[in-house]
Order: sequence, then structure tokens, then C-alpha cells
Amino acid sequence: MVKAFRTAVLFLLFGLLCACQSMRAADGPEDKITTAAKINVRLGMAYLDRHDISRAKQKFLLALDQGPYIPETWYSMGYFMEATGNTEQAQKYYLKAIKVAPDRGDTLNNYGTYLCRNGNYQTSITYFMKAIKDPKYLDPAAAYENAGLCALKIPDHTNAAMYFKRALAEDPTRATSLIKLAELNYRIGNYALARHELKQYLQLSSPTAESYVLEQKIDAKL
Repeated sequence: MVKAFRTAVLFLLFGLLCACQSMRAADGPEDKITTAAKINVRLGMAYLDRHDISRAKQKFLLALDQGPYIPETWYSMGYFMEATGNTEQAQKYYLKAIKVAPDRGDTLNNYGTYLCRNGNYQTSITYFMKAIKDPKYLDPAAAYENAGLCALKIPDHTNAAMYFKRALAEDPTRATSLIKLAELNYRIGNYALARHELKQYLQLSSPTAESYVLEQKIDAKL
């Protein structure tokens, strides 16, 4: 029960950062073993999402045996270790993924999220910026948004706003970037702009406690 609870809490944290994704254009056709490894990674994630820790670990270990030459198996095992409270062990897997594929955007983004979740905010941002340099990385908006979230934790509101704007330039549907930018604009007195961004957010996402509080604060100023 303790492990299941810990996993649930960590999944809430993971939801704040775009992590453990293989959002990258394929380099070419895969062999059957590589395909099998990636399938086991997805199965491991599905079991982990259901808090079936033993089956998740079994699938991640099988994926590692099948595909030690692809980063997905390493950073997914790192994700599993982190989710089950083995933070130091998790870092070894994330770093191994980078050793296997040092220039891949998904690998760099995933390690950046690990660093941010563990308080290494400034260093994490350097990895997000490296991730967007991969021309085959399909979701640079995620890396920019992650950089913004970590900049908020420093706190560095100026750079956070810049990263959120860049995330939205890449993908105008990034709801998290919209509400965070709205909060930052409210903070500096740009109430009309904050309301506009909040309206855009509510067109993309259901109202939350966060959006409700911000709406009340903006209404009190306008």
C-alpha cells in the first residue's frame, strides 16, 4: 500500500512535466527485437499506471534485456525506479540512456524532468534546451514548457514567461503554458492579457481550482 501510494503521488508530479516520451521521428525500420522491447516498455508503463509494480518491473527488465542499445529501455527503467522511490538508482538509468543516445531530444527531455523533480532546476533547463536542438524531436513545445515550469521553481519569472511563450509558439494548444503565462501576467499587472490567456486555457481544458482562483483574482482587478 505504501508503494502504491507513493507511485500515485509521483504520477501527480509527473503530470506537471512532459516526461518519458519517445516523441521522435524514426531513424528507419526496426528489427523485431527492437519492436518487442518498445512494446514491453509500453506494457510496463501501463502496469505502472495501474500500480501493478511487480508486473511493471518485469516488463521493464525484459525490455532492457531485449533492447539495451536503445535509450527508451533505459529511461523507462529510470522512470520506474523514480516512481517507486529509488531516486538515486533512477539517475543511473537516465544517465545510461544519455550515454546510449546523447543527442536525442526525448532522452535529454526525460533526464531534464528527473533533474527538475529533484531540485536541480537550472541544470534541468540546460537539458531541455539541448533537447530542442534535436531536429527529429517531435515535441519541442514540451521541452520549452518543462523549462518554464522549472524556471518558476528557481524562481525566475522572466525566463519562465519566455519559455512558455516559446512553447505556445511551437504548439498553441499547450494548456499548462497558457495558464502559467496568465498567472505571470497577472503577477506583473497585465490583467487584460492574463484574462485573454485564461480564456484560451478554458477553451482547451476543463476548469480547475487553479483556474478558478486566478479568474476570481483577475475579475477583482478589472
